[in-house]
Amino acid sequence: MAKYIKKEMADMRRNGVNRVCYRLKSNGTVELEELARDCARGTTFAEGEIKGVVMTLLDGMVRNMTRGFSVHIDGLGTLTPKIGLREDAEPEVLDGEGPNRNAQSLHVTGVCFRADKRLVRRLDSRCKLEKGSVSRIRKSKYTEEQRLEMAKRFLQEHTVMRLGDYYRMVGLSRTTASLELRKWDADPESGIKSKGSYSAKVYMLGK
Repeated sequence: MAKYIKKEMADMRRNGVNRVCYRLKSNGTVELEELARDCARGTTFAEGEIKGVVMTLLDGMVRNMTRGFSVHIDGLGTLTPKIGLREDAEPEVLDGEGPNRNAQSLHVTGVCFRADKRLVRRLDSRCKLEKGSVSRIRKSKYTEEQRLEMAKRFLQEHTVMRLGDYYRMVGLSRTTASLELRKWDADPESGIKSKGSYSAKVYMLGK
């Protein structure tokens, strides 16, 4: 039986109403060895045979996706590779300015998976849900204006500020703090700007 968590979401529309969403509580990850053992029960297949077939299937999927194909498995879904610019590549513009891109500037950034509807239906028919916990939004005791001043004071003393520094300082959730910092970064009047990306992203005082 799977437990679900009710999670309160931030009011992004500024209408005073927080949304609620539901998600399954994670019980961890089933690795291939355990999955093969589970699949082998009640069959004539050995665990090693199942693992070998899966690895062979993965090799075939990769081989065909490198040729530009999507891979569709009946009852499971469709996998399509996606590409993007490397982190050290400067973005290209369409008006002719900036660098011209070549294959060396691009790489595979992930794989899009679209589940087969039959897989979803099978999951829905077999999954028995049980109520779990409720996750509420961490609310800061400071106003947005106070939080901005706190961020500026921090930067006057430390030069750079990371997301972790900010949300621990003002008492917001990581997600809400990230959205607020991005909003200030996009507003030249805020006095806050960012540098870097992903885990290396830091915030500084604007000039």
